[in-house]
Amino acid sequence: MKNLFPYLKPYTGKLLLCFIFMLGFAILSSFSLSLLAPFIKAIFYGGETFFSLKNDLLNKFSFWFLKGTRIQAFIKLQIVMVLIFLFKGIFGYIHRYLGASVEERVMKNIRDNTYTHLHFLSLDYFHRSESGVIISRITNDISKVKGAVKDGILAFVKQLLLILAYFCLAFYLSWQLLLVTIITFPVLFWLIGFLGKKLRKRSDVVQENMGKITSTLGETISGIKIVKAFSMERFEIRKFFQSTYNYLKSALRFERIGLLGVPLSELITAVGACILLGYGGYQVFVTHTLSPDRFLIFLACAISMTQPLRQLSQANVWMQQGFQAMVRVKRILDTKPTVKEVENPIPLKNFNKEIVFDNISFSYNHSKEVIQGVTLKIKKGEDVALVGSSGAGKSTLTDLLARFYDPSQGTIKIDGVDIKQVTLKNLRELIGLVTQEPVLFNDTVFNNIAYGISDAKPEDVYEAAKLANAHDFIKEFPQGYNTVVGERGVKLSGGERQRIAIARALYKNPEILIFDEATSHLDPESESKVQEAIERMLRKRTAIVVAHRLSTVKDCDRIIVIDNGQIVEQGTHLELLKNKGLYKKLIDKELS
Repeated sequence: MKNLFPYLKPYTGKLLLCFIFMLGFAILSSFSLSLLAPFIKAIFYGGETFFSLKNDLLNKFSFWFLKGTRIQAFIKLQIVMVLIFLFKGIFGYIHRYLGASVEERVMKNIRDNTYTHLHFLSLDYFHRSESGVIISRITNDISKVKGAVKDGILAFVKQLLLILAYFCLAFYLSWQLLLVTIITFPVLFWLIGFLGKKLRKRSDVVQENMGKITSTLGETISGIKIVKAFSMERFEIRKFFQSTYNYLKSALRFERIGLLGVPLSELITAVGACILLGYGGYQVFVTHTLSPDRFLIFLACAISMTQPLRQLSQANVWMQQGFQAMVRVKRILDTKPTVKEVENPIPLKNFNKEIVFDNISFSYNHSKEVIQGVTLKIKKGEDVALVGSSGAGKSTLTDLLARFYDPSQGTIKIDGVDIKQVTLKNLRELIGLVTQEPVLFNDTVFNNIAYGISDAKPEDVYEAAKLANAHDFIKEFPQGYNTVVGERGVKLSGGERQRIAIARALYKNPEILIFDEATSHLDPESESKVQEAIERMLRKRTAIVVAHRLSTVKDCDRIIVIDNGQIVEQGTHLELLKNKGLYKKLIDKELS
């Protein structure tokens, strides 16, 4: 509840108003039972005879109804009954609407906060977390939290108010009978508490298994081409079936405990009802200390109380499930980014001189260092290629420059300013990135190139596409630049996706360009077109090219050879060939 309270707090006023209307609903519900007294008297005794032993409010109430003829009494009863149920309906509608309004707003705020927080978490969080589990937190878990608000907290308060209203009426009718009745209450509340602890534990397992289903589903859909290429349909189906079976088992265990609440509550209530009937009958027929009309109203009151008591147990199930779901959502919200913003940033409007990597070391999860003491200067306007065997640390260096991670040792400076002293937004506005697997969004070609810019000028988008060798094939699409590319650009070829990604980087017009193995997955024809676009981009720009195919970087101003996280050679293509070091070996291996 403490995790959910901050989201409920802004709506305290609405909740208070909701509870007031709940209270009105509860009072009217109990008041409607008091109509039984004049109704019974009008039927059996007429307007003048009373058999109540007390001259109190209930008797005076009955007397008002029974003035005049029996027909007049019935008309009064009908009018009052209609009015009571009219206002009860109005109160019920208002409190339900207010509750729904709070519930939906709270869910929106939790969902928005979680989604926003995810965007500001560092890249390492997403590398160690399954995407399906994250999606499950924002969808399934928040839906469970919604249940905790609507069918849990609000329902719990409503049922408590109903019980309180019936309790007050019952106390007024006969405190002795009420004392007998409430003997069962401690047992009921102990049962609710006991089941609540069990349900919290089971709920966690259920949602974890749901997260695994979502994760398996997401992986299969995104990798469906590989699944089919390797004829692994049956394998993936078996894996999914195992996930759904694990979920089934945990869900049934949860339901088995949760469903125990209602029958056990009913059994305890039935035992209490039997005791009540026995003692009430004794008062009416033996000691004559209780009138029949009061006993009947008390019975109606006790019976009316059983439904809220049962609902309390069910509301408890929803609350425990939702509270545990909120704990899981809170784990995301409590996760701190490892790459942190500085409190008083230094503005870095332009890149004018050089990028300096000064004695940089880095390791993932404090394991073996993948970058070891790298020192490197890149001047403005220089095209630098990073080459080396797979896992040498080439892409890690570019990730450190974009501050996807922070080095464990050393500093990276742009024009003498430590990039840790610059806001992430400011830094990344200077950098354009094209990766080996271009990510396109399920939107139009135009919106993918002008990503995030609502007022993009068409001529600027077209110019970026022309520079990226993409304009000609885009024009051939049925809807041209308004063609929707599909999820992750699935409707396009690899070369087309890559050139649109390059156009996106060009449209941004960054000071520094990073190409992270941008041609490694392309066929020769697509590679030549993409390479031509890259060479066009490199003119008068500072660029860092991470290369898998060494033939694509021979014209770069400088080639940096990295091995085991260290710079082992650097120079031009011809200089490195003359050295006959690692670069020469890599070239020979590529040509063989």
